[in-house]
Amino acid sequence: MKKVFSLILALSLAALAFVGCGGEAKDVSGDTKAYNLSDIVTAVEQANPVSNARDVDDNFISLDMMITAENIAEYAGKVSNDQGNSALIVAIKAAEGKAAEVKTELEAYKASISTGGLYAEFADMETMAKDARIVAKGDYLVMVVANTQGADYGEIDKALDEALK
Repeated sequence: MKKVFSLILALSLAALAFVGCGGEAKDVSGDTKAYNLSDIVTAVEQANPVSNARDVDDNFISLDMMITAENIAEYAGKVSNDQGNSALIVAIKAAEGKAAEVKTELEAYKASISTGGLYAEFADMETMAKDARIVAKGDYLVMVVANTQGADYGEIDKALDEALK
């Protein structure tokens, strides 16, 4: 009887050890993967080349996109520095619990550039902005506006799916 009890106890402890050691660390949203933002931008740029690219900086994030700095843990991105090109790729890791707010701010920015405001004199840029992609996965968000030099949102969607798997 003692041997059976000892065996059951040993197996129970082994099972608990496997359960305790086998899990992955999860963030607040339940996602288990952390992404490298620069890698996301690079992957999407393969499908959406950014001509005369400049890095997205704090001024662009806060003054152009109107995203609240406290809502962002980190970001990376590129935007075309050509007046007639709409290319934009921005990857953001939201501050804990702030992904919904960042998404709302990205949607407001999309509306501002696609409704006759910023790009009023450039109809092709406005068209690309109307179809801009905003993808959220846990605390990570990516906004992409296709370039006006023949980028295809189908290819951009594939690149986004691949970068965020």
